[in-house]
Amino acid sequence: MQPRSPFKVICMMIAACFLLASCSRNSEPAKVNVAQKKDVWSNAEVTRESVKLVLAGISGDGVIGINQTKDIQLQGANNKTVTVNLNHEITDPDQLMSDAAGTLLAYSGMLFENKGIGTVEICLLGDPKPANGKPVTKELVRIAINRADMQKGQDILKIPVENYADIFKHATWYKIHPHLYKSLLHRDQLKLRAYQK
Repeated sequence: MQPRSPFKVICMMIAACFLLASCSRNSEPAKVNVAQKKDVWSNAEVTRESVKLVLAGISGDGVIGINQTKDIQLQGANNKTVTVNLNHEITDPDQLMSDAAGTLLAYSGMLFENKGIGTVEICLLGDPKPANGKPVTKELVRIAINRADMQKGQDILKIPVENYADIFKHATWYKIHPHLYKSLLHRDQLKLRAYQK
């Protein structure tokens, strides 16, 4: 085996240095704690991806995880309305309503940290008549709250949800599928649809 020329050795060392430098860049992702995440989120641009990312850590009893998202919609330039459409297959109508209310409160609590968001809306999709053979996906319940209504009802709008009817009555607007509405225990306290004046 022939010895390498000093020129080749120097070239290989320079190449190795460049390779090491490029590999070491961004080798460890930045770790962001909850306080930093909120701070970053408060000034972040509102996009579908940023909404999904900021909601990824939200979970709990009566809160539907963002992994069940069908899609996220954004409306408006300033004071955006964020609509999160979630697939939610559950047979108990009252539990579905309670989950919708709990998810709205959990998501809006985080999303309202961003001043570019004015309204948060949750829409649950599923089969209104699961026992009727052919599966159909329809809008079961839609509930929204704006920043002002959230502040007005902060004494009542708390997780865990004790009575979903109270949350719905304080919501900015809601709409319930007629088949689901007929099965509710608290239907005497609610309408099929309602809007705050």
